[in-house]
Amino acid sequence: MKTARTACFLLAIALFLASAGPLPGASGLDSRIAQEEARMRILEKQISEHQKRAKQMGEKEKGVLTQLNSLDQKKKVTEQRIRVLELKLEKVKNTISNLRAEVRLTEQELAEMMHVFENRLVDIYKYGGVAEFNLLLSSTTAHEAMETSYLLNRIALQDQAMISGMLEKKDRLLQAAAQMEQQEKELAVNTSHLGKERKTFREEINKSNAFLGQVRQERALHEQAVKELQQSQKEIQQTVTALMRKKRDEESRDRGRSAQYTYLPSGGQLSWPVQGQISSTFGTRVHPVFKTKMMHTGIDIRAPRGTPVRAAGPGEVLFAGWLRGYGQVIIIDHGNNLSSVYAHLSSMSVRESAAVKKGQTIGSVGSTGTATGAHLHFEVRVGGDARDPMRYLRK
Repeated sequence: MKTARTACFLLAIALFLASAGPLPGASGLDSRIAQEEARMRILEKQISEHQKRAKQMGEKEKGVLTQLNSLDQKKKVTEQRIRVLELKLEKVKNTISNLRAEVRLTEQELAEMMHVFENRLVDIYKYGGVAEFNLLLSSTTAHEAMETSYLLNRIALQDQAMISGMLEKKDRLLQAAAQMEQQEKELAVNTSHLGKERKTFREEINKSNAFLGQVRQERALHEQAVKELQQSQKEIQQTVTALMRKKRDEESRDRGRSAQYTYLPSGGQLSWPVQGQISSTFGTRVHPVFKTKMMHTGIDIRAPRGTPVRAAGPGEVLFAGWLRGYGQVIIIDHGNNLSSVYAHLSSMSVRESAAVKKGQTIGSVGSTGTATGAHLHFEVRVGGDARDPMRYLRK
């Protein structure tokens, strides 16, 4: 009976091992890591394209807006890298925690099994092979004796396989945990390194702010900064005009393309891209950074950093990238020669040529470019010319 009970116990353990699944995964984290890595690649590509355009346009390397733009871009790339590393670090910690829990469980199971086998060894010492021999002698037929012999052999093999398997599993899990710990150390080093880089970039931004203070005091630098800002306003107008012309030319060659997108009906109103207080209206104003009267080609809507920015109307993304002075910018074509501009974004969630629906999230509020704080700079343009957005937004 004792041998039969042992066989049943061993069979149960074997079934347990066979049914044991893989360690808990982190598919959610894997998905987030993949998304953030994709955003990082897009960001790096957008910055590279902006730098190429700047070089082609002959922007001065020491220009005020150019320096601010460079600092913004370095900061955004570094923040994105840190975001990816933090997610990877979180994944490693979760994996290590799961592995250690599995090791503890395996050790407990092994201890219980060893206790069973110790009792069996005591029985073997007391009775030797008498019990098994009696079991064989009690067989009434040769076939029954063969079955009993086969069962006893399976029990012995199962004993050996069980101990070996559990020891191998324990060693394998310990090795995996050690590897994960090493990865965690490496990620911690990388995260620390990038944290130092962020600190360096913050110091550079502080230097830039000090430089802006110098710009306000020195006439030559002040005039240069104002000239650059005025030029950046012309650049965005030229960008919108050129992109819309290119798109119309493509549509004329491919008549079916225009049907792929839903545009704002003629005379239709736009919805508010973000809810918040208007801190600066359309028209002539004193620039908050350069303290000079200049034309403000849109409205500024104050909102917390990271607040979702939504498409003011249906259309197609004409541009998603960086523009000098405006930081991260999205331009949407709403049809009928109407377009909207969303500037100073902290992140962008749409790509160029993508169709967007009214109210769809396209990015988030930030302060990239020449901005004194988190807000959305929103413009409405007709044929590239800036118009007062309040005339188009729903009351």
